Amino acid sequence: MRGITFIGMAGAGKSAVGKVVAEMLNWKFVDLDKLIMKTTRMHHDDYMKQNGEDALTALEQKLTLELNFESLVFAPPGSMIYSPLAMDKIKQNSTVVYLKTVPETIEKRMGERLYKNGIVGLKEKGLKKLMEERAVLYEKFANYTFNSGDQSKEEMAKKVIDGLIYKGLDLKYAIS
Repeated sequence: MRGITFIGMAGAGKSAVGKVVAEMLNWKFVDLDKLIMKTTRMHHDDYMKQNGEDALTALEQKLTLELNFESLVFAPPGSMIYSPLAMDKIKQNSTVVYLKTVPETIEKRMGERLYKNGIVGLKEKGLKKLMEERAVLYEKFANYTFNSGDQSKEEMAKKVIDGLIYKGLDLKYAIS
């Protein structure tokens, strides 16, 4: 079974919703930021501060290319869309779901972590401009787009699974 990959900005709910979707489908779940922590023994933002944005994106790409997407829910960082090789693998092996949101929601969810969280391009462009730039790429790569707002992660996960089933994907809930 092809995997499901969530794309979108930090704070859109990729990891929180992805984990619930994986539990509901009884699939594996990989949060790339946690995989980076396990691999490097550093938080991704510390890795970026120490090695630079290019080194972080190269590591993200390498780890993504090594993944087996069979029955996998994958939550990469929002900057993954800047890696053509990784996005090609993701598109070939998973259904790509864009969790679309607005800057106010990101700011509310992330709080002071927003500018401390190692978001590629944020310091140079600011949140609104970065989101506008990335939205074009998220929409390009997404098979499906769901608006992420004030709903709980469980409500959003159910919305995504029900929407994917409605679109014809053969997904079965493991739990109700």
